[in-house]
Amino acid sequence: MDIGVMNGRHFINVASGGFGAEVTATTPQDIKRRLGGAAYTLNGLIKVWEVQPYKCTLFLPDEAPLEVSMVLIAVGNSRLAGGGFEVAPAADPRDERLDVMVLTDAVLSEPGPTLAELRDPMKPDNRRVFYRQAASFRIGSDAHLHISLDGEPVLADSLEFSVRPAALKSVY
Repeated sequence: MDIGVMNGRHFINVASGGFGAEVTATTPQDIKRRLGGAAYTLNGLIKVWEVQPYKCTLFLPDEAPLEVSMVLIAVGNSRLAGGGFEVAPAADPRDERLDVMVLTDAVLSEPGPTLAELRDPMKPDNRRVFYRQAASFRIGSDAHLHISLDGEPVLADSLEFSVRPAALKSVY
């Protein structure tokens, strides 16, 4: 089974960034103790009115740099993020690639067309949702970006992703 690597830190499942990771990282511990998982929902509902997209540049092999105003990014070594949400539908933890899905700020001004693109994120002519696969890539951001590596919070403005092929032996 492959392992994903971001800035030297390993993850097995998904690295997610942007709004969701920010909600997770900024939900106060005392509220999490009292409300459990509902604390994240509550904090997300409060923060949704303050969503500030990140200005990012995605550097992929064999492609021109892609400048996006991003609300959310998911880098999947496997298809599902915490809670069973499918964030990388084509991800395979044995294909020696990471799957990158970027949700742009169009979700704030054009929610209908953006949600339609989310139904088929790999469609090449999408303008609001981008999906790529690569063994390595880089992301630069104009501000510190909240990232969750399999649930562990990280804050960074430059992200280097790569894959370690067949690094784990499993019964997968």
